[in-house]
Amino acid sequence: MKMALTELAGQCFDGSIELGEYDESTERLRRRVLAQIRGDRRRRHFALRQALRVAAIAAALVSLLTATAYGLGLFELHKNRIPEDVTVHGQWIERDSEGHIVDVQDMDYSDTNLTFTYDCQAAPHAVVFRPGWLPMEGSGFGEDGWYSYYWNYGENDAVQIPYNIEIFYAHPDFQLVLMYQSDILEETTWGEYEVTKLVNHNPLWGDDNYVLLFHPEHGYMIRVGGCLDMETMERIAQNLEVRVLEEEAVYDPDYNIGCLNIGRG
Repeated sequence: MKMALTELAGQCFDGSIELGEYDESTERLRRRVLAQIRGDRRRRHFALRQALRVAAIAAALVSLLTATAYGLGLFELHKNRIPEDVTVHGQWIERDSEGHIVDVQDMDYSDTNLTFTYDCQAAPHAVVFRPGWLPMEGSGFGEDGWYSYYWNYGENDAVQIPYNIEIFYAHPDFQLVLMYQSDILEETTWGEYEVTKLVNHNPLWGDDNYVLLFHPEHGYMIRVGGCLDMETMERIAQNLEVRVLEEEAVYDPDYNIGCLNIGRG
């Protein structure tokens, strides 16, 4: 006798199955089906085998759906390749205290071949990080050793930036631009993070290496970038400790574009 998985699960669950919300364990399923056949001695042996088989399949189905639910991210990062003849456009809108528009600044980027956008199923929460290893000490915005922005700008403004660490958040209708031409060297995963390693060809001071850590469940991206070699950028990124806060990250839709490049200030 052939039965669909949905039919087997239907014999063991009262209501619909929702991802991530299950209230019957394998043992409860076993006890329930055994109780249903206890009064029928003639079919007890056959029914017992069938019931235990149904319970086992239903339990496996629960396990599969649970794993699927945990594997689904609330946020998705898109890396958009921009042709040479395309100008990326966005706006920064200023409003007065009553919400009236007082100024619109058009933000146009013609020298870029890579932007980042997001699909979002929730609002991201703010996060802070604590560096566990640095090639040299720096400064940051934060308190008690936890930061939202941390940097070492070098000895003076005439040299390249050794490293810079910053957090960006996934919001709908927002895009990040990586100015100048960039080459993606590797796309991989580190635990829960989607990792992108790339080199950015900055015509003002030379190439910079970047490691981007995107978390698809919490909707934030940490950018580690600078003129130091890629191995150093990776070591900085791998030794960051991250804390997710209770409050949501601030987002103003009037500012629908931002720059991912490292910089001073």
